Amino acid sequence: MKTKYTHLFFDLDGTLIDSKPGIFSSLHYTMDKLGIPESGRPADLNAFIGPPLRVSFKTLFGFDNEMAELATITYREYYTTQGWSQFRVFSEIPETLQWLRDHGFKLSVVTSKAELYTAPVLEKAGISSLFQTVSGCEINGDRSEKAELIAYTLEKLGLNPSPGILMIGDRNFDIIGARLAGISAAGVTYGYGSREELLSEKPVFLIDSPRQLISEIC
Repeated sequence: MKTKYTHLFFDLDGTLIDSKPGIFSSLHYTMDKLGIPESGRPADLNAFIGPPLRVSFKTLFGFDNEMAELATITYREYYTTQGWSQFRVFSEIPETLQWLRDHGFKLSVVTSKAELYTAPVLEKAGISSLFQTVSGCEINGDRSEKAELIAYTLEKLGLNPSPGILMIGDRNFDIIGARLAGISAAGVTYGYGSREELLSEKPVFLIDSPRQLISEIC
């Protein structure tokens, strides 16, 4: 018997939008400005997308707290003016979200991206009106872990944790955060995380395209 889902929490980067162009441009700007040599730059930058900025800088570059903070500030010099708008909406996303909303599902965005940037991104993407609420981290990094963000969203909506609330994301952080927060989680394979990464955290299901979400939950 399928779980009856009522509320759907969507990650942003790698789930609703392909934000890699703007993120990578901002990251290259940061590495150039900080003088990081080619030998000190990760070969695969995909792992940068998903975690909070400061965590990504520490994990990928081995930065300490002070250096991670400087890198975050530098990154946002570019991202604030140009990088935030360099994205595309994944195919099938607008139609899928509209169908879900029209059929009674309550939709929210839950992202580790700063809330300051999330609203303009959704507005430019043309999908902001489909969401009941939008949750992101503070610009100083507070409330950046996915479990915290989910708890914050539940509080805003006046909800208790429940298996009927589904977090949908492309990285293991989304699945882990949902589990810690006491809700269900599904993984999307068209984003930045691998199928193996997602399966290792045992989501309730995986989808290979946005439209597939409808058949999984209905």
